[in-house]
Amino acid sequence: MVAESENVVNQPAAESSSNAGDSSANAPAPSSPFAKMVGMLSSIRVRYKIAGTFIVILTLTVSTLGVVTFSSQKEMLQREMKARASVLVQQLANSGKEALLTKQELTIASTMQDIMHRDNVVYAMITDDSGTVFAHSDFSLKGTTPSSDVDKAAAQATDILFQETDFQGDTVLDAAFPITLRTKSLKIGVARIGLSQKELKAAIEKQKTTYFLMALGFVLFGLVISFVLARLLTRPLDLLSDGIQEVAKGNLRNLVRVTSSDEFGVVTRTFNEMVLSLREKLHMEKYLSQSAVNSIRQHRDQSQLKLGGERKYVTAFFSDVRGFTSLSEKLTPEEVVVLMNTYLNFQAEVIQAWGGNVDKFVGDEVMAVFEGQDSEINAVCAAVEIQRYCEALNKARADDGLRSVFIGIGINSGDAVMGNMGSEDHMDYTVIGDSINTAARLCGIAQPGQVLISKVVADAIDGRATCEALPPVNVKGKDKPLEIFAVTKAQGGQRQYKRKAADIPVTYSEEGLPGIRNATLKNLSPMGCLMSTDAAVARDAQLVMAFALPDMGDIQVSGIVRDARKSGDVHLVAIRFGDMETKAQSRIVQWVHRVNS
Repeated sequence: MVAESENVVNQPAAESSSNAGDSSANAPAPSSPFAKMVGMLSSIRVRYKIAGTFIVILTLTVSTLGVVTFSSQKEMLQREMKARASVLVQQLANSGKEALLTKQELTIASTMQDIMHRDNVVYAMITDDSGTVFAHSDFSLKGTTPSSDVDKAAAQATDILFQETDFQGDTVLDAAFPITLRTKSLKIGVARIGLSQKELKAAIEKQKTTYFLMALGFVLFGLVISFVLARLLTRPLDLLSDGIQEVAKGNLRNLVRVTSSDEFGVVTRTFNEMVLSLREKLHMEKYLSQSAVNSIRQHRDQSQLKLGGERKYVTAFFSDVRGFTSLSEKLTPEEVVVLMNTYLNFQAEVIQAWGGNVDKFVGDEVMAVFEGQDSEINAVCAAVEIQRYCEALNKARADDGLRSVFIGIGINSGDAVMGNMGSEDHMDYTVIGDSINTAARLCGIAQPGQVLISKVVADAIDGRATCEALPPVNVKGKDKPLEIFAVTKAQGGQRQYKRKAADIPVTYSEEGLPGIRNATLKNLSPMGCLMSTDAAVARDAQLVMAFALPDMGDIQVSGIVRDARKSGDVHLVAIRFGDMETKAQSRIVQWVHRVNS
């Protein structure tokens, strides 16, 4: 695999240079700003998309209503001001007609003074037909001829004319009305008044401020409502996402809570059905050997599995409990099941750890198959380790006055047929052959705690194990006596004690340092443990530890740190236990062999 990956990375120079010329053609096109924006929007969480859409719609709605309202309100106020200005300027024109004809400005003084007392009126004037000011609220402007564009437009007005102009720094609505003689339709002058728009603008600004504050309140309230609503809508998605992540980790213990009856609820229920199906499949796989599971996966694209098999060279492993019948007579069926599961469980774990596959459990018997290179030594190492575990567990049980269980093991190698056996409706993936039968016969004559192997296996391991030749034996199905050997020791990493993953709180103190610290045991065996702690611990440090094993009571033990390293935010500390009380060691041995399920 390593060589293959290196060939992929280190391409030949000729190929690299030939590809260099096409690199520009194969290079990805640069992303456009629109594509980048779409990519950015697609990465936003759904709840924020929902909330953002709601806020955008609400903001646009409020803004549109504001523009329409302001426009209509402004037009209404302007119409009212123009209507008021129209009344006042016509009143001034009616009074100014007589004054222009008689050339007596005093006749209009009272009318002009009355108009100037009206709200927002800043000036009033009458000009003659030449544009000269005949009368003005500001006496200093009498006799002048205004020449601005507004004044020129007002002088030429043939009907009422409204204009906006500046007067003393204020925006003014100028209303001009021609003064004519009805009989001759002769224009003799123009009446003009100016109304300040300061109050009009102030009223509009006040309305804008009020509406802005109301709109801001609506937007903030809408923001809260949108996020609450988005949270309610996306909560099932969050739960479903958490459930998918747990399934991706291999955790099928929990189902996702269904919180609604809508489409999200349908998807959640469908997901739960999938988890239940996976859980059912996982449970069913436990009733099959790993070889059977692998065969099903290999042929899953076929509509029907067929009976038959193929010849293979395998090493068969059989183990059997000695004195099982008498043991069953002295215990209740429930106690027998618990006891057998304890011993069968660690045998299956050891077999799998050494590369074997448990083919089946038959009562108190285990049948396993080892394939591939070194299958013989792997089977022998597994057998030796099983006997060591069995010896340690029996000693611990004896210390507590419990019954011991002894196992005999037989191993043989040879050709066999592996495949689907049985009927079309019910089949078993197993292995059969004379070599398999011989292994079963060796198991049958093995003494308690003994591992018997055939000469074929002894020749294959070739000194990698300590074997004692035993007298040949006659076994059923064989015409000639069978040469057998008893294995006492094997080269390899066989453990003396089983190790078990844990998550147990522990307190410890370090020699020479004050205080007691908290930590967690990550795995445990009678020889030592792996501890996770927040504090750094030095190699060779002497520790005193105290923890409680579930249903086994409190344990106190001392140990020495053999290795310590930091992993993320915690320190992993490997500890080797020192001498401990026999009772404490027995409790640990029994706990690590306990079956969880």
